[in-house]
Amino acid sequence: MRLSRIYSNVEKEFHTIDFNRGFNVIVGEIRNPEAKKTDAHNLGKTKLSQLIDFCLLKGRHPKFFLFQFYHIFEKYEFYLELELNSGEFLTIKRAVAKNTRIFLKKHSVGKLCLRGSDDDAWDHADIQIDQAKLLLDSYLNLEALGDWKYRDAVSYCLRSQEDYSDIFQLDKFRGSHVHWKPYLGHLLGFNSVYLKQNYILKGDLDNLQSKLDEIKKAIGAHQEDQEEILKGILSAKQSEAEGLNWQLSSLNFDDSDARYIEELVGEIDDQLSELTNLKYYLSARVKKLKKSYEAGVGRLYVGRVTKLSGEAGIVFGDQIKKSYEDLVEFNRKITEERKQIIVQQIAEIEIELNAVVGQVEELHLEKSRRVSFLNEFQLFSKYKDVARLLAEVNASISDINKKLEINSSIKLLEGEQRILQREKEAVVDRIRENRESVLLSKDGVYNSIKSKFVEYVADVLAKNGIIKTEQNSEGNLEYSAGILDKNGIVTGESDGHSYRKILCIGFDLAVLIAYTGQKFVRFLYHDGGLETLDDRKKIEFIEFIRTASNIYDFQYFLTLIDSDLPSGFSFSNHEIARVLHDGQDGRLFNIQSW
Repeated sequence: MRLSRIYSNVEKEFHTIDFNRGFNVIVGEIRNPEAKKTDAHNLGKTKLSQLIDFCLLKGRHPKFFLFQFYHIFEKYEFYLELELNSGEFLTIKRAVAKNTRIFLKKHSVGKLCLRGSDDDAWDHADIQIDQAKLLLDSYLNLEALGDWKYRDAVSYCLRSQEDYSDIFQLDKFRGSHVHWKPYLGHLLGFNSVYLKQNYILKGDLDNLQSKLDEIKKAIGAHQEDQEEILKGILSAKQSEAEGLNWQLSSLNFDDSDARYIEELVGEIDDQLSELTNLKYYLSARVKKLKKSYEAGVGRLYVGRVTKLSGEAGIVFGDQIKKSYEDLVEFNRKITEERKQIIVQQIAEIEIELNAVVGQVEELHLEKSRRVSFLNEFQLFSKYKDVARLLAEVNASISDINKKLEINSSIKLLEGEQRILQREKEAVVDRIRENRESVLLSKDGVYNSIKSKFVEYVADVLAKNGIIKTEQNSEGNLEYSAGILDKNGIVTGESDGHSYRKILCIGFDLAVLIAYTGQKFVRFLYHDGGLETLDDRKKIEFIEFIRTASNIYDFQYFLTLIDSDLPSGFSFSNHEIARVLHDGQDGRLFNIQSW
């Protein structure tokens, strides 16, 4: 597949450009001496590659110049003629205004002009762009792409100024790696099916983990399985609901009343308990004092003592007898005084005891009043309260059931996660095995690309170049390229803008050369490339392109400004596809600058 020509429906504003089969140069010349002092040129070197991409059915983007300045370009129709690998030709027509409606025509002769042709002249007229892409894939028949589409290949065939920041990743591929790295792996000769699967599985695993984290956070199951805890709570709630349902169905609210009674009389019961203890203590003291009162003090009878002593042979004298009677009288007086004290203590305690008894009776009456007041609630009010409580319990049951369902979902997701992880591990193993096989294949595409890249770096830069591939911790392939020092260590030279740009071009060339003889794209378009090289390397670069495009039969496009060329260097007329300049009719679009 090569580019043959590009033209429009307005020839005087956009001149037809015919391309060579080999080396093509798009030269920008600054003919106005004052303009040489500035860097602001709007000649159209970059716009040409964008137009080619548009005709190859690139999707619409609001910042693309045709649509950004739609009022200027809406009248344009563009025609791109391709040379197929079969030797036949295919023309694609795409208008700006109706950019999703495409025209296709296959023909045997090149440099054909279909401007203004009726719909009948086309093989496929006014078809949807998605259908046109499928047909174009079929016409191009790029078998070397495998399951990939021609648009994947075109992306690497048209490097813009923004696509030189990374050798392998184009500016248009700033999104997920799954959209470009597997294709790059395919280009390099690796099994892209495994590479793509690994990215997809990683994405699926990340999505599953996000779901799991979100769900676990919602039910508070961060670390442990919540099912056993939830089922225990559910059982208790279901029992409570059954009891409440029975109360509602039988209109018996004893259980609910008991709960409210407990709340209402709980404080009274506490007070009654304290008073009861005090009453017991006071009653015990009264009882003890009364017992002491009744016991009194032991009495002594003189007559009995005298008789007993006489029988024993002892005779009291009168004086002893009198003294003993005095002692008895003294004891009697002491006993009387003690009894008076006991009576006084009993009276005081009984007063306190009566007060306690009175408080107890009042508390019992208060308790009775509260219970009586509760029992006098209307039945409907009690029904509403129990119904409300039942609704709350049922809501809790529903919430727990949902959490149990979620917990089951967690288990399913975790099971799926384990399956995906095993699948990913198996794919990673296949990638490793495939990489080892590709590295060992001396005649494979990968080693051919490496060899051509090394040759290019040596010829153009007189340095040692390298391309290497490693497998990272996720199992994906990481590609790198650079310049080696004499010790075989990658230097920082490839990080510089000028060398990085020339290495990007070298990689594209190495891929194209490695696919020589296969059904693959046969053109490269590099916007710029010589600006920052020294004159000697510029000449080496151009000579390498001239020779390689001739030997390996591919088409190459290089855009540059004449001031970038070494002094005294010139291209042959057949190498120059278009000269753009700042004079009249010199720009790509010969209209007022926008």
